[in-house]
Amino acid sequence: MAAAQEAVQVEEVVVTGQRASDRDSLLKKRDAVSAVEVVSANDVGKLPDQNVAEAVRRLSGVSVATDKGEGRYLIIRGIEPNLANVTINNQTASAPEPESRNVKLDDIPSALIGSVTVIKSLTPDLDANAIAGQVDINTLTAFDRSKNILSARVVRGTFEATDAKATEGDVSVGGKFGADRQFGLVLAGNYSKRPSVSDDVLAGSRQVVNGIDLPAELDMRSYSPAIRKRSGAVANFDWRPNDDVKLYARLMYSKFDDNETRDRFRFFFPGSAGNYSTLDANGGVITSTSARHLVRLRNEITDTTTLAFGGDFNVGKGVLTVQGTHALSEKKDPIRDEFDYRSTGALTGTFVGTVGMQESLTAGTSALAAGTYNLRQYKQVSRHAEENLNQARVDYRLPMDAWGEGSYLKFGAKYLDRDKFTDATGHVYTRGNGETLVGETDATIPTVYKGRYTFGPTVDYGLARAYFDANKGLFVDSPTDRLIETLGSDFKVVEKITAGYGMASVTRGDLTIIPGVRVEHTDGKTSAIAVTPTSTVNDTYNQFGAYDYTDWFPSLNLKYNISERLLTRAAVTTALGRPNYADLAPTLAVSAADNEVTLGNPDLQPQKAVNFDASLEYYFSGEGGISLGFFHKRIENPIFTSTVRQSGNFGGVNLVNADVTQVTNGDKAQVTGLEFNVQKPLTFLPSPFDGLGVNFNATLVDGKMNVPGRTEKIKLPNQSKRLASAQLYYEKYNFSARLAYTYRSAYLFELNTGDASGASDIYFDKVTTLSARVAYRINKVEIFAEGNNLNDATDYYYYQNRSRFAESETYGRSYRFGLSYTF
Repeated sequence: MAAAQEAVQVEEVVVTGQRASDRDSLLKKRDAVSAVEVVSANDVGKLPDQNVAEAVRRLSGVSVATDKGEGRYLIIRGIEPNLANVTINNQTASAPEPESRNVKLDDIPSALIGSVTVIKSLTPDLDANAIAGQVDINTLTAFDRSKNILSARVVRGTFEATDAKATEGDVSVGGKFGADRQFGLVLAGNYSKRPSVSDDVLAGSRQVVNGIDLPAELDMRSYSPAIRKRSGAVANFDWRPNDDVKLYARLMYSKFDDNETRDRFRFFFPGSAGNYSTLDANGGVITSTSARHLVRLRNEITDTTTLAFGGDFNVGKGVLTVQGTHALSEKKDPIRDEFDYRSTGALTGTFVGTVGMQESLTAGTSALAAGTYNLRQYKQVSRHAEENLNQARVDYRLPMDAWGEGSYLKFGAKYLDRDKFTDATGHVYTRGNGETLVGETDATIPTVYKGRYTFGPTVDYGLARAYFDANKGLFVDSPTDRLIETLGSDFKVVEKITAGYGMASVTRGDLTIIPGVRVEHTDGKTSAIAVTPTSTVNDTYNQFGAYDYTDWFPSLNLKYNISERLLTRAAVTTALGRPNYADLAPTLAVSAADNEVTLGNPDLQPQKAVNFDASLEYYFSGEGGISLGFFHKRIENPIFTSTVRQSGNFGGVNLVNADVTQVTNGDKAQVTGLEFNVQKPLTFLPSPFDGLGVNFNATLVDGKMNVPGRTEKIKLPNQSKRLASAQLYYEKYNFSARLAYTYRSAYLFELNTGDASGASDIYFDKVTTLSARVAYRINKVEIFAEGNNLNDATDYYYYQNRSRFAESETYGRSYRFGLSYTF
């Protein structure tokens, strides 16, 4: 009761802007039955966050996996994104990614959301497939606001190194209507176009030449520019005919369209010391090597439609909730084509530096001449992936005031039916020397990566494609490569999950106890196509697998109000992580020439976890709060890719000591961490400084797992040891300003189990970013300016230690300016 009374007192304080969003988020966190973090709709747009992932990454314990500098997947407490469950309006979100269960959060424009809640300790009414946690995305409804809704925003922006302009706009309108205001409708739409230029340099692999650790190549990639378009719409209808019935319909649509032309220059570092005139720790002179110039045209389109119906009904003394959802996600790559021009003759070059990235590379004259390169290969690939997701759930909540005021009993069931497939078509055309790049080049890029590496002529895709179409008879369509590209990644998965649960919430004075149990039965069937020397492109599914298991998930959540403003939480929960679809598919690819086999694994076991959480939260007498949390996860059956030497019959082919690669289960893993969070408006300062406020959170994580062949435990993939986010803001006199800082330390990006030394493991280096926003409000109109990645952060990857460069990408700063109107 004390906590509830305090919440009412805080609610009476009238604030706006950043303070309002922080207050709303803290109230939801304080009232929650388990450990959660919340992003309020008021906070969306206060920083240049173009999608849901970027809006959420500033929460405690949360980081993001990025693509081209944009947040894509959430990493919660250092656990891989595949192990986070994402819901939209309380129903499982569809995953358009062909290979994994990851939900791409960069597909969803941030302007369409009402709130996002990250749930870190589960209760039995939540899906168990959430070792990392659950991300609840809710769209705005008319009954969320007391007044009508009308807002609009237009934005223009620019990105460094390109004259192309970014454009964004969104509008939301809605309200309650009818004689008794029993109907509610919200309509929202968003469109954005983001052009960006980035330079990406890869090492390919590492090699030791005459005692010097060198990259196998410098693979330079220039995007000029990549165009990303996002569009989305929300239509939410509510009908409350009487006090006992609440009905609703929810429609959400999002589309992500990514177009890019990638120019590529691959300059190879010889593996023999005889091809260097000088070579030492400071650099070297290459006297004989080869290179390639390539161009790739790619279009990726992802669209997701989610339609949900449901209602709340007062039945007897309790509330019956019924929900049904259909979601369709498609990912299409209608074009993913690449032309490959390869050098003739011995090329030369000079490079400086062997520790980390090379400080510079100057290719010789011949390496920069279009006449040196001949068209040797044209790779033509298209792909279509689709997921149909149907689900229904029913919940019944019965008040049990005899157990204590606010106590209740809750039970329910859920059924989920997922049908997913991916289908690719590909050709690899080759030809001998004859056609040089002279006829298909239209421009030269002098240097890339801030002037450090020479690049040379680029391939004009249109001219190269015209030449191919006019001279197709000169090319050979490789039957082996065609099989691999057309059949190798095709699969189908049908998965059905049936779940039921029972739980109680018992409040005795200041203590709330929530015990319960959930049971989930998983039944799946998988299909794939074997790729062997006897396969043909007309083959249909001929490899089949199945999996079937039932799991019980007990849990206990405790919440104790120590005083009016101090509370503590503790929880012991259980969860699982189902394997990725592509790993479950019974794929089989046999290369007798290379003595290699790649296998899927329908027998892969889900990961299982026991989770321990504890926290202490203090809420200040005015606004703001401070919290400290501890968590520990024990994970069984961690999943990783293994390569072993094995003899046997594979798809009718007998091989001896073949390299067999397959995703398998390991033994155990564990993650332990501390979280600290503080939010405080500095209203105690004298005017005008009382408009200042600060938000800060930090997370320390330590995770290890056992991997066969390694003598020591290794870090979990995607697990950073340190995370931090800080925001300093000012709001007064209709003026607002906000500076945000985010940091995460390095993490293991790719584990190579074939190398027991760990020298081939790839790490993603630490990243620090700065963003800012300033705005001025005139009545209902706000004028604003935003800057993102103001410190010009780059993505840097390395093998085992920072001195062994693997990849680095730079994408520059971006700026946006705009107007918004809020009624």
